[in-house]
Amino acid sequence: MIEWIERKKRKHNCKIHFDDNSFRINHCVVAPVHTIPDDILPNREFDFYLQTSYDIYFLRLINSTEKCGTVYPAKKDGIVYIVCFLPISKHTIATSIQTIMNCLKQYGFPNMHNPKANINFTIED
Repeated sequence: MIEWIERKKRKHNCKIHFDDNSFRINHCVVAPVHTIPDDILPNREFDFYLQTSYDIYFLRLINSTEKCGTVYPAKKDGIVYIVCFLPISKHTIATSIQTIMNCLKQYGFPNMHNPKANINFTIED
């Protein structure tokens, strides 16, 4: 019951982040926080809000040659953070996000509960 209340609070607090720049991937609305440039330098970070029918998640993509990610639990009144290191370009952002969502299915995404501890995962194409 407490988790349900926390999810409702997160959804209410994040409504303003979804606008005309948002796009849909499967059953998830993706809202970019930053404008994505044509050239993406190494270690450049891009943030997105992911809204499913279950919850809202914060996704940070970091341009890197590594292909791994970590899900960080939400603290009180916080949001679940998903931080991923992978090679990205402006034209492959949507595909990269789709790949991450597929990797997270084994942890329950798009209905992923707030984890009790960090979850480390490998991003496979």
